[in-house]
Formats: sequence, C-alpha cells, structure tokens
Amino acid sequence: MKKQNISKFTIFKANIMSWAGNEKISWHRIYTSIIDSLKVSCNNFKSNFRSCGSIDFKYNFKLYFFNAIIAFCIFHFRKSDSLINSQLWAEDGVIFLKSEWVTGFPETIFIPYAGYLHFVPRLIAFIANLFPFEIIPFIFNFMAMTIAAISVSLFSLVNYRYLVKSDFLRSVIVILICFVPVGYESINNVTNVHFFLSFGFFLLALIGGELSGVSYFFIFVYSLLAIFSAPLTIFYLPFYLIRFFSSKSDRYSRLYGIIFILGITYGIAIYLTGAKREIAPIDWSFLMNVMNVEKLIRISFLGYLGEENTFSALSYVKYFWILEIVLLYFFCKNFVHFGVGNTFLILGYMIAIFVPILLRGAFVISDEQALLVKLTNGSKDSIYFLNVVKLLSSRYGLVSYFIFCIIIFSNILPGKISMKTSSIMLILIVLYLHLIKNSVFIKHFEELNWDSYSKQVRNKEDISIPINPKWYTGIHIRKDEWR
Repeated sequence: MKKQNISKFTIFKANIMSWAGNEKISWHRIYTSIIDSLKVSCNNFKSNFRSCGSIDFKYNFKLYFFNAIIAFCIFHFRKSDSLINSQLWAEDGVIFLKSEWVTGFPETIFIPYAGYLHFVPRLIAFIANLFPFEIIPFIFNFMAMTIAAISVSLFSLVNYRYLVKSDFLRSVIVILICFVPVGYESINNVTNVHFFLSFGFFLLALIGGELSGVSYFFIFVYSLLAIFSAPLTIFYLPFYLIRFFSSKSDRYSRLYGIIFILGITYGIAIYLTGAKREIAPIDWSFLMNVMNVEKLIRISFLGYLGEENTFSALSYVKYFWILEIVLLYFFCKNFVHFGVGNTFLILGYMIAIFVPILLRGAFVISDEQALLVKLTNGSKDSIYFLNVVKLLSSRYGLVSYFIFCIIIFSNILPGKISMKTSSIMLILIVLYLHLIKNSVFIKHFEELNWDSYSKQVRNKEDISIPINPKWYTGIHIRKDEWR
C-alpha cells in the first residue's frame, strides 16, 4: 500500500512539472492526476483513521484526564468567582431553575425553549436542586465547567493523530481552545453549555482508531445528551456515517448509525413541532453570490481578535484573504496525506459559521437599519456583514473558533514535530497568545446576595431573585406557583 501511494504521488508531481514545461496543457492529464491524488488521499485517510488509536488505552486515558484537568483549571482561572462566589447566569435561573421549582423533573425535559429541548440543563437543574439552596449556583457552574473541560479535551486523545500527529501539539491546541477570545458570557455557565456539547459531538464524529466497548458506551451517552440539548449537533450528524461505513468490521460501530437515525428523527420532529417558527428569514439571493460567501468566511476571522478589537479591525478585513491563501497552500501541499481529514474539518467550520448566520437573523434588517440604508443610499449587504460580525464575535462564534484552532495546526503542522517545524509551532503559539492577551480574564459576577433569599425559597413564598447579568429579568415566582 505504501509503495503504491508513493508511486502515484510521484506520478502526480511529474505531471505538474510537465505542465510547467508545456505551452499546451492536457486537460485529460490534469483530470487524471486529480483523480489519482484523490484516490491516494482517501486510501491514506482510511489507513490512518483506522490505525491512529492502536496504543495503550491507559496512556490514552492518562493523556485525556491530564488535559481535562488542565482545561478545568483554565476555565476557573479565567473566571475565578465561578466557584468562589458562584452566581447564576441568565437562563440558568430564569428558565432552568425556575422550571424545576415550578414544574419539576422529568416533566421539564419536554418543555422546549427557543425551539428545541434542553435535556442537559434541565438535568443539571434537577441535580442542583437536590442540594442546599446556598450552593445551587456552585453546582450549576461546576457542572458547566466539567462538561466544557470534558468536551474540549477530547481532541487530546491519540485517536486524532490522523489530524495532528503530535500528542504535545494537540494538548497545546486544547489549551488555546480554552482561552477562546469570543463569547465571554458563554464561559462557566449552563445556559451556553450547548456550544461545548456541539463541539464535543463533532469531535466524536471524527474519532479514529480502535475503540473499546466502554468507549462506545460513553460516546453513545454523550452523543444522545448532546443531540437533545444542542441544536447545532443536528447539522453534524452526517459526519457520524464516516465511522459507520469505514469500520464495518467493528460491530460496535453500528451505534454510530443508530445515533444518526435518532438524531435525524429528533431533528425532523423538533423542526415540525416548533423550531420552524424560530428560524429567521434568509436572503438566499445574497448567498447565491460566491464573493459574498467568501467575504463572510473572511469576516468570521474577525471574531477571533477578541470582542474589544473586532470592530476596530473591520477596515483590515480586506487583507484577510492572505490567511485564506496561506491555508489553501498548506491544504494543497499536504492533501495527499491529510487532505480528507482537513476537508472534514473545513466542512465542520463552514457549518459552525453558516448555521448561526442563517438561523439567528443575520440577514434580518431592523427598522433603524433599513432607515439608515435609505438615508445614506447604502447597500443592505453592508448591514448583513455588520450583523454577521456582531453574531460571530459573540457566543455564536465559539464552535467555529474551536474548529479554527484545529484547522490551523492540522493544515500547517499535521506531522510530527521536528527541529524544522518547532519554530513554526512557536510562531503560531505566539500569534495566538497575542490575540488572546486582552481577553484572558472575564469580568466577575455582580454581587446579588443569593444567600439572602434562602428562607423565602425554603418556605415557598413569593420571590423575586435578581440574576446576572443584572439587566436580565430575575426569577419571579408567586406563592401559588410552587409545586
């Protein structure tokens, strides 16, 4: 197999060299060489995908556990009062805890919010309510941080060596993911834990190598929890067919087919029963322009500069095509060996940016924006791009940033780290550190004296409890509403 791959790649390079020396290009030869390189890339992917996890499972677990602990510590480091002075955030109290107090688990599971179910947040609210009132916010935040750490650390597993061979470099990527410079409000709260579940779901769809029966069990449980809690997972379901078809000799891989069927069934049911009403209007004529799509991809990079720098960097977005060219160069350079895996990552990135853009109203112009366009004789396209910047520099840019971190390294440094490539790795890490330097620490909660309401809650009296952020509506329950 190896000799066959090398010979085909040599033929492909020879054809490229011959085109450079001939004035007349044979399109048949171009087509043949492209097809040959695709076949070689697919064969390499199958081989690497199946063999990358053949290693001591104890080592794999230790590597994962170490990264999960580091990730948890980073999340606590960035917002230390999450556990020291725990407070509830937005829907944590107003939707999930209030529903637990008024309706109760398991009935709350079937109550949709924003067009979909929230199984994990409802379950966490149920578990937290089993503890004394004073530590309910601590339980919420601790479980949110735990889920986030479990999710982002998946990429450290040796099962992803077919994307990035170096165990050390994958651990570095996990750390860079934890320092995400966008969506500050998404860190350490249950309200936004679905973004981390979506990322973990995507990673499990691409997990390679050998898996034990226990691993399949945890993958199955995690995937179901993610599907019934995170709407973005529905769009990543096709990736679950990769393992289903590429590992037919592994009888447990059928679980991936079951996950796919359950997810599709749930997605259709949710869409027909309510999610359809939550979808904002979409300007398809705008998206039919390829240049607009390319610019949307460029604009998505803006969010990774940090929320404070995003709009000040708008004037430089026209130069971001340089980053696209650099990534395209390395993608083509490493295509024969890593092209298929990187293609899956790029598709995952496209889903992560375009699903929020299409479904969260980026192409909806407010009355004020429409008036501005009319007064300035401007284009509504400008408003669209501005809306996208706002959207992707907020929590809706989280998953795309996570995948972007992997894409950068999987395209530029997919192989083992050597003396030659270590300098490139250091440069990339320094660039990342420069981007996140102003967004490491997250603003602390406002002190809202949660403990002072314990007596009212225990006695099930009329309550009105303020919630962070302070402008957000609090928990309001009348005495007759308590269950």
